[in-house]
Amino acid sequence: MNKKETLQIPPYAVKAEERIRWSDLDAAGIMYFGQYVRLFEIGETEFFRTLGFPYTNTQFEDLGVWMLRVNFSCDFHSPAYIDDLLAIYCWADTIGGASIKLRFAVERDSMILGDGSCTIVSVDRINKKAVKIPDALRSALEKMQMGKS
Repeated sequence: MNKKETLQIPPYAVKAEERIRWSDLDAAGIMYFGQYVRLFEIGETEFFRTLGFPYTNTQFEDLGVWMLRVNFSCDFHSPAYIDDLLAIYCWADTIGGASIKLRFAVERDSMILGDGSCTIVSVDRINKKAVKIPDALRSALEKMQMGKS
């Protein structure tokens, strides 16, 4: 996203909230950049829970897959400070044959502090080779994108 573009959070994005803690800060008193991974994980967890696929081992055993992260990126726009209440948004941007690209945005008072993405690949639990996203998960993802979740 360049400076002239404004990230558009779709209406179907799942929202979670989290406060910044002392342990999230760096020596400058702002949220350490690595904490965005933690925030994105919170968003991703709530996203899948909303889809009806909470992150439990039994859920993935039932589907017969693991969902492995193969790419992560983040852009930082403005710092977060101790006790800030942040809104974390997560949505499926792209649904491929075996992969899902999730997008994230972190806001404070409607100001985007950071945004990013994570690509997740559906793999066979035994040989860890890419396999098609299970039909039940694909259907839930597509329904959410169409605003029918």
